[in-house]
Amino acid sequence: MSYKVLSLKWRPQTFFDLVGQEHVSNTLINAFKKDRVAQAYILTGPRGVGKTTTARIIAKALNCSKSSNGEPCNSCTVCKEIIEGRNIDVIEIDGASNRGIEEIRGLREQIKYPPMASNYKIYIIDEVHMLTNQAFNALLRTLEEPPKHGKFILATTDSHKIPSTIISRCQRFDFRKITAKKIDERLSMILKDENITSDQETLSAISKKSDGSMRDALSLLDQVIAFAGNNIDLDNVAIVLGIIPHEIFFDYSESIRLKDNNKLVEVILSINQSGYPIEDILNGLNEHFRNLLIRSVINKDIDINISADLLQQYKDSAKNWDKRDLLRLSKMISEMDYSIKKVSQPFIFFEMNSMKFLEMDKSITIDELLDQTVKIDNDKPIKKNDNLSITIKGNPSNSNKEITKKVKSVEETPIAKSNNNSNDNAKSDINDTQKTLSIEVIKDGWADLIDIISKERPSISTVLEYCKPIKIDSNTLTVNLTGLPKFQVENLTKNNRLIENHIKMHFNTFLKLHVLWDENSAQEKPSYASKSPKIDQDAVKNQEDIQNKVIEVFDGEMLR
Repeated sequence: MSYKVLSLKWRPQTFFDLVGQEHVSNTLINAFKKDRVAQAYILTGPRGVGKTTTARIIAKALNCSKSSNGEPCNSCTVCKEIIEGRNIDVIEIDGASNRGIEEIRGLREQIKYPPMASNYKIYIIDEVHMLTNQAFNALLRTLEEPPKHGKFILATTDSHKIPSTIISRCQRFDFRKITAKKIDERLSMILKDENITSDQETLSAISKKSDGSMRDALSLLDQVIAFAGNNIDLDNVAIVLGIIPHEIFFDYSESIRLKDNNKLVEVILSINQSGYPIEDILNGLNEHFRNLLIRSVINKDIDINISADLLQQYKDSAKNWDKRDLLRLSKMISEMDYSIKKVSQPFIFFEMNSMKFLEMDKSITIDELLDQTVKIDNDKPIKKNDNLSITIKGNPSNSNKEITKKVKSVEETPIAKSNNNSNDNAKSDINDTQKTLSIEVIKDGWADLIDIISKERPSISTVLEYCKPIKIDSNTLTVNLTGLPKFQVENLTKNNRLIENHIKMHFNTFLKLHVLWDENSAQEKPSYASKSPKIDQDAVKNQEDIQNKVIEVFDGEMLR
């Protein structure tokens, strides 16, 4: 069989034919035009991007007898011999098989002899990073000052493994991954020459699978042609290369957006039955949400290496998404991709985390959280099971806008209750004690009470510092909250049992606690609470402190 694979058949033979490496080809062409050829080159970059091919083109350009504008002619005897790999003056060495110091010593001896039929004796050392340290050290002197007829071309995929002393003696070229667009163009040209029909979506799928490697793309194309013949389509590519259909990703994301449990379960079951690796599924989901995010952020058409029909599908779907939700999902999927490598049952782990996505609430900023609420009438009585809407004037950013927030109400009825079974004598003792307890006594001992509570609940004591006892009426102590947002009323109400118990122990009298809040009250810390300073007023008004309080009260999440 004389069949030649596409990666060899369509290997570039000139600098002009190199795909996606214009920064390398243009530099080398100009160097040959101006006769500024280095004694050694080192070519680095990922697999399949043209390093060895470029080395051979350099060898041809150096030895070609009919070179024009820095390009080899590919028609003279020397060029043909190099193309066929039988030129005795161009020696290709595999660094993995010739990595010892003895092989390098032999190379040093051989390069002393002039070329047999060419201008230069050229050594191409592929995968040069495989050489030992001793071999590198033996090569240093010869690499820096080779004979006039000697040239070195080193190629590697791991430049960081090469000693800096070697790199500094060479002219370095860094090869890049080839863009999907350029791979598509190259594949389209090849298919046209081979009389094979295809569409853009199929080529995009192959180029995406190749991950920037032209050699991989041509190998995959060879494989698909062997399966499908002269008419290849996306279905054939998906079968041969195991490409996951985009419908799976769209169904997955839509079920999460709609909170559709049944649909998500169906998608997960179809993924399990299809046999796709979970790692490929997660990579595909990351790219899927990335495409959605691009469409949600940028309204104009941009190149994201997908077909026109698929691009329109992303446009339509992105309209229903908030970019903050997409960012959260992308982050969570990336974390899942990292963690899934450590679990014994990856699919179950993927399944459980996917169900967790259904419980994710929509992202919202603090300003939106506060702005989108309803203002409550301060005169309206609060009853059990009612919704409490808290109104705050002024926000952490010192703006003049009014902020409202709706929270779940808490019954203001004190939890602590007097014992219905207590006898009349006990009630009489309490009433007698209360007669002797005046509001002045409460005020005098208020700071001491705060000190006692601070040892158990510092956060509650801090709020009490901004409360001023006003009156005692019908076994109820009324205090006025000043200098803090109104949601702190809710905070005190939730902890009224603690406060009332300490009041009873400290003043020997049971009193219910009733908190008032006046939006027009002075925003100053009461002087009577100065005995136990906890925080200053500036810290309370600090934006970060206010945000933390809001997050704690509303059980939210901060995205930065």
